[in-house]
Amino acid sequence: MYETIGIFLKKWLPVVLILLITWFIYPVTLAVLIAYFLHPFAFWVYKTSHLPRWITALLLESTLIAVIIFGATLLVKELFEILFPLRIHLEEIQILFNENIGNWKSIIEALSMVSDGLIKKVTLFIQHLPEQFIETFVFLIALFFALQESLKSRTWFFIYIPSKTRKTFKPLFLSATKLFEKFTKVGVILLLLTFLQLCISFYALKFPSPIGLAILISFADALPFLGTGIILIPMAIFFMLTKQTTLGIIILLLYLFILLTRQLLESFLWANTMHIRSVHVFFISACSLLLFGVPGIILSPFLLLAAVHLSKHQWFTSQ
Repeated sequence: MYETIGIFLKKWLPVVLILLITWFIYPVTLAVLIAYFLHPFAFWVYKTSHLPRWITALLLESTLIAVIIFGATLLVKELFEILFPLRIHLEEIQILFNENIGNWKSIIEALSMVSDGLIKKVTLFIQHLPEQFIETFVFLIALFFALQESLKSRTWFFIYIPSKTRKTFKPLFLSATKLFEKFTKVGVILLLLTFLQLCISFYALKFPSPIGLAILISFADALPFLGTGIILIPMAIFFMLTKQTTLGIIILLLYLFILLTRQLLESFLWANTMHIRSVHVFFISACSLLLFGVPGIILSPFLLLAAVHLSKHQWFTSQ
């Protein structure tokens, strides 16, 4: 028994130590993982353009940063364009119908609190960005070198792991990242479907900036615990309160249609790509996010892999 425990510790204790170290140096870990997942595209650009490796890495990193900045700016712009008019109109409605509004008063107060909370959180996040300068600088430098090295070998970073531990950790890592790629593929397909449905609907309803609004709601749909309802439901209630009942009902029907089509497609995609039900993926990802915060997203593939292997154990398969 003691020999079995000793063998188990020798095999898995170094793996646990490696995971702990990568957790504490998460900017570097994130950079290495991004370079690993970008490898197919980065290698294609490198072979097609015939540019030196360092120029290819610099070009890809610059493009990635530009896309992130553009996307974040667009999301914040659309969010404030929704929240500020909503806040003003809610105050007007509350003053106008303060005595005769009945059950709607609590709904208005709740919407006001949500809008105020979102504005404060976004503002605080933007204000605290300069405090993350060191982590951001380390991440950018690490991403450049990781992209450059990945053009030589996708798994270049395993040279820092002892050979005995590498034999245990590398297959685990490759399986987890393959699972994560499938996870991301499903997420991107669902995101594009939601964006297309919203964009067509908002354009048909003649909303101002339909593309930007569709991007904002699609992004909320991709985040855990949120979904399109966090914006579409308050939007529908707002239209009803402002005597645009028909438009409010259309928004609610749109929300139900998106929810139904997403659920059907999500179940189909999970069944065909990972052979694991979407509800299990949601609970595992949610637990990882709640336990470890945003870095828990990095651990989700490993937890999903563990869940898939554990489900095949005799404890769960034996009658």
